[in-house]
Amino acid sequence: MKTTKFILLLVFILTGTRLLAVNPAKENALSMGFGIGQNTRQDQIFSPFVHHDFSLLNGAIDYSRNGKYYQQVKIVVATFDPMLQEPYNYSEYDEVKTATPHYFLYFNLDYLFGRKVIERGKTDLTIGGMFNTDTQSLNYVYGRIGSFGYFSAINLGVFGKLDFLISEKNGLTIKLQLPAVSWVSRSPYLVNDDEFIENISSHSGVKTFFAFIKDGNPATWNTVQQFDFELKYLYQFLPKWGIGIAGQYEFIHAQKPRNLISQRSSVNISATFKF
Repeated sequence: MKTTKFILLLVFILTGTRLLAVNPAKENALSMGFGIGQNTRQDQIFSPFVHHDFSLLNGAIDYSRNGKYYQQVKIVVATFDPMLQEPYNYSEYDEVKTATPHYFLYFNLDYLFGRKVIERGKTDLTIGGMFNTDTQSLNYVYGRIGSFGYFSAINLGVFGKLDFLISEKNGLTIKLQLPAVSWVSRSPYLVNDDEFIENISSHSGVKTFFAFIKDGNPATWNTVQQFDFELKYLYQFLPKWGIGIAGQYEFIHAQKPRNLISQRSSVNISATFKF
């Protein structure tokens, strides 16, 4: 009797293990990356010049979940210090000072929700919807004077993700995000007009930020064009740990109140933990 029970228990365990192998549990992954970035920005609200900069301060952290549905939350932060010429000296109240570069701070928050639509051997295609916020804090410095500016886009759109399994430990991911409708807020053309001054009168960073957002307008692809493209390679050197390299390109073109073209690219080295 005991032998029979043992055999039945063994069969149950082996069957359960087989079922788990056929239907793997949901996979979670946490990834963190740092690297270099390049920015090209022309905002005719402030200047007709094209500002370029190369930066070592670019970072990203993301959490993804693969199960019946695919979900990802990602935060990207980047800073740039463009300057059109070499630092120069200027006088202020009989004191000689050196001009500092502009300062741009970029912050992105992405949420993706989708599902695999194609599974063919070593290739998977996932498509779905996306929610994205793209915020840029801009400090233009011209010697003893300067101007603060901002750009914010709250986007809804679609994304596509293509995964290639090169080998057991090597994989490649291509991802494209396309906003369809947006709520876009930009600095006024006169930079510090009456409405801008009213927005900052609270002297509260949070209240000022939401006042800027409130002054935005809805936008679609006929007035604002945006997309994000990412190419990522991952080497899984341990069952739960991987290391990778990712290249990302972000493009923004807005027409009102004045033309804006913003291009940001980055290359990050990342570490990934799966659980």
